[in-house]
Amino acid sequence: LMREGGRTQPFNHTMRYPDAYVPRQLTFEIGGRMNYAGQETEALDEASVMAAIEACSAAQVEAIGVCLLWSIANPDHEAQVGALLAAHLPGVPFSLSHQLNPTLREYRRASSTCIDASLKPLMADYLGSLAGRLSDAGYRGEVYVASSQGGMMQAADLAQAPIYVLNSGPSMAPVSGRYYGAREDASRPVIVADTGGTTYDVSLVRDGLIPMTREMWVGEPYLGHMTGFPSVDVKSVGAGGGSIARVDSGGILHVGPDSAGAVPGPACYSHGGKNPTLTDACVVLGYLDPDYFLGGTMAIDPQRAADAIQHTVAAPLGISLEEAAWAIAMLATENMAQAIIDITVNQGIDPAQAVLIGGGGAAGLNSTFISKRLNCAQLVIPEVGAALSAAGALMTDLSAEFSLTRFFTTSAFDMDAANTALDTLRAQCDAFRARSGDRVIDYSVLLKVEARYPRQGWDIELPLPVQRFDSTADIEALKQAFHETHDRIFAVRDDASEIEVVSWTAVAKC
Repeated sequence: LMREGGRTQPFNHTMRYPDAYVPRQLTFEIGGRMNYAGQETEALDEASVMAAIEACSAAQVEAIGVCLLWSIANPDHEAQVGALLAAHLPGVPFSLSHQLNPTLREYRRASSTCIDASLKPLMADYLGSLAGRLSDAGYRGEVYVASSQGGMMQAADLAQAPIYVLNSGPSMAPVSGRYYGAREDASRPVIVADTGGTTYDVSLVRDGLIPMTREMWVGEPYLGHMTGFPSVDVKSVGAGGGSIARVDSGGILHVGPDSAGAVPGPACYSHGGKNPTLTDACVVLGYLDPDYFLGGTMAIDPQRAADAIQHTVAAPLGISLEEAAWAIAMLATENMAQAIIDITVNQGIDPAQAVLIGGGGAAGLNSTFISKRLNCAQLVIPEVGAALSAAGALMTDLSAEFSLTRFFTTSAFDMDAANTALDTLRAQCDAFRARSGDRVIDYSVLLKVEARYPRQGWDIELPLPVQRFDSTADIEALKQAFHETHDRIFAVRDDASEIEVVSWTAVAKC
């Protein structure tokens, strides 16, 4: 209920605080306690668990999420709850937080667990019926689904953890963007921009790595629900080919975030849309050929586009039709450029030194303007640009990510415990490789950690520079890698400081 705080409009107290993802009447407390070290200080109260199970049964719940304090240090109590659920509520899917998202922060762990559980009935039916229909049609291969972490998963694995599918479409654009950016200039950072009808999705690739985030939202930030689950870091703004242009009561032009969508679409589609959009502006400016839209398969009406802009924008502002169309295109360009600035400059990257990859169905409308606005070194619009994310899905690997929380400080580092954690993660990766079948051509494991300076509120993720910890030199290598990463992101470092390692991650790719 309390979440992590934060408001989109801090001083607007008329905005209603969003409801919890799970209603309070369907939230149950049970007895028992593990402490932060994983020691049981109070045995699990099975009577309270059974009372909660009976209440869930009476309420005819369709799925259950289980998130207990410090299950990341010792999952025994959660495992016992899972066994009782399987025995007394057969057929009701459930998710256990220590298996799904063993992260330190309780709200994010609980949120991801409940979101995952709520998706299981729907996704299990959908994927099961899809696999069945494909089999009936004679398909004998595997069924893979794109994940939010920029990889592919087997459908059976995804049905067990459907949260991986959230935001999976946009996560594929950086994969193909990385490929095309490296072909142009592997030494430069790559900005990947995916322009759709409603949103403009921006991501960043640096040193061949696609950054991840745990701050993905279902809905608008602070008004929706944070998944707290690792996913490709994609920033979305309400700007696209269908973004609606309007003039407010103060005479100020706005473009987006409202969109005409595919139905009714821009005014020029002649499908009932009355509002002018970026697409209509581009028709008026001559950037779209009315006689060859979608390869000539769809007719668009330039006069409807002109009428909509004249009535809604040009007349209220007292400017010509062409000036109004240009203003719409330039304002949309500025909104998109600001999204790129937010994701690059805030991480110490100069867009002028980057390669801009223009993708998405509307990439051709203003990618040139955006690259000029930011002085990008190069602009690339691939042949598959209109299907950038789909191309990424064909390029990416079969992958899985495993993580666990083990807190260490470099001043009192337990190398044996750290190596045990790494061995556990590698074993999970090897099991994933074994499940992936005999058609795997290559197999690799990337080790990562989330670390911070002492008393920092948030962690940063970086690749682990060593495979094992065998000497103090390995610990020093970790410290130096963290200092360099912190300096690159925040332009500040403290070489004299120790660091705290919070969590460990292994990414398996086949």
